[in-house]
Amino acid sequence: MAPRKGTRRACDPCSVRKVRCDGDHPCSRCVAASWACTYLKTHGKSGPKGPRRTTEAAIRRLQERSRIGVDPPRSESEASFDDGSPSTIEFPLLDCLPPTGDPGYDSRFSGIGWPDVVTNSPFSEARREPERISTSSIGHYLDIYQTRGYPIWPVVDTEALLARLLMYPEDMEAYALGTAVCAATISQFRIDAEPGSPVEGHYRVSSGLFEQEAKRARAAFDHMEHVTTWSLLSSFFLHAYSANVGRMPASTVFLGETITKVHMIGLHKLSHYESMNLEQQQHDLRIYWLVFITERAHSIQQDVPVMLKRAPDLPPLEDLKDGTVTPAFVQLCRLFNILDVTITTDPSSAREALALAQHQLSDDVASQSLNNEIQRADISMTQQWMRIFLWQHALRVTNLASTNEDDEFSFSFPAKVAQNVLKYISSLSRESLEAHGPGMESKLFDIANSLADVMICVPSMNHESHFGIGPRDFIHSLSTLLSSFRGGNPAVINILQEKLTTLGLVVSSPQKLIDISSPEDEHDEWNGTQRSLTWSENALYATAQEIPSELGIGL
Repeated sequence: MAPRKGTRRACDPCSVRKVRCDGDHPCSRCVAASWACTYLKTHGKSGPKGPRRTTEAAIRRLQERSRIGVDPPRSESEASFDDGSPSTIEFPLLDCLPPTGDPGYDSRFSGIGWPDVVTNSPFSEARREPERISTSSIGHYLDIYQTRGYPIWPVVDTEALLARLLMYPEDMEAYALGTAVCAATISQFRIDAEPGSPVEGHYRVSSGLFEQEAKRARAAFDHMEHVTTWSLLSSFFLHAYSANVGRMPASTVFLGETITKVHMIGLHKLSHYESMNLEQQQHDLRIYWLVFITERAHSIQQDVPVMLKRAPDLPPLEDLKDGTVTPAFVQLCRLFNILDVTITTDPSSAREALALAQHQLSDDVASQSLNNEIQRADISMTQQWMRIFLWQHALRVTNLASTNEDDEFSFSFPAKVAQNVLKYISSLSRESLEAHGPGMESKLFDIANSLADVMICVPSMNHESHFGIGPRDFIHSLSTLLSSFRGGNPAVINILQEKLTTLGLVVSSPQKLIDISSPEDEHDEWNGTQRSLTWSENALYATAQEIPSELGIGL
């Protein structure tokens, strides 16, 4: 095969699309797309293929600006090379902000103070102050967001955002959104590294520095007065970052700010969507539903009131089969809609609504059919967490009994949910659970904590089984899992440790696992069947085949 032809400089359409350019004039890609092949600026690096309609519009705007004599200021991040191969390129860490004479300059940036670890970077010498994170560094983490974060937060078009940053470096709204997304992505997937350390050709920037820059940029364009979907999303991703690093008061404030902007823009009103094309309509619907499900989960876990009301008359959220939204996200929205409908039901019909919701949430066919493991972990664990929450809600609105033919209204129900959780977890990797950050840890804790409370309040459940598996084994396994979470919450572990001590159980080390076995001629005390089970010391939890699909626990 003849070697592929490379070039040291890409044309503008290939630069904005982030695809390989052959260097001809015109290049073959521009000829195929019937675009004008211009060389007004260089690009950062090759990447995902396109183009979307927004990308084509960005290319045409760039070329139009050149024809009328408008030359946008260039940053050093835009002056990189493409040799036609996937070899690693070292990108600068910082860009210069526009000089004070530029129209886009804001005097509020004149006092930026940078940490020593940044200013001592080899790329930071001989630069003018003030400085900012380079577009290529932002692009590196936006690529990670697109690959790993977009299925969770399907609301940012990274191609359009990068095109905006390249064409208008002075656009503080785009810069704020880009840095906020990066802060949330780094903290969500725990890819923080020492700032300035070279990894994969990039000088990594800490999530904290991205957060600081997002806040400064938001102040520069006065996001409180200029409320758009981009300023709304920068608030949302700062909420996600704050929650990921354990700053819950700040995360609550940012989420409240996000919801206020939803109301100001009108995303909760049918009239907002009536004149939109389908693509824009679905994008704004994804924003509404993302904020809706985030607030519902945050409200339950942090015990704060909800602000965003359910809007049942909005157009349906659809999977357009174009990659803009995953089936898992549509399922997640459906689950939270079930939850919201149930807890807002009139008290006179609460028991019937709870029974219906538990029946709907017990159906795991849709979640288990998902091919993506991260999405499957999110949906299956969210379903079980919702079942526990609705069981807790039932304690306040209806009667429960120690023996009841309806499991959802019995005290044994948390044990059944814990059993289901362990069954699902057996088919999931640790990475798929930890990818969802503190939210997943909080859901698992709620399930384990509910089971521990029942075992303390109902002594008959705190039964030391020598012949099979039961609630004591479930609580031990969940506690072991939580204590071994990477970057786990010590407060969660301490609460469970105290309750396990009360129950006569101790999780001594996240690496030490329980070992349960029983002779074949002994009877399982929990279901009246013969049972023999051994948990390997190399496995954190039993496999789905080892745990019986139905384990009745009588009180």
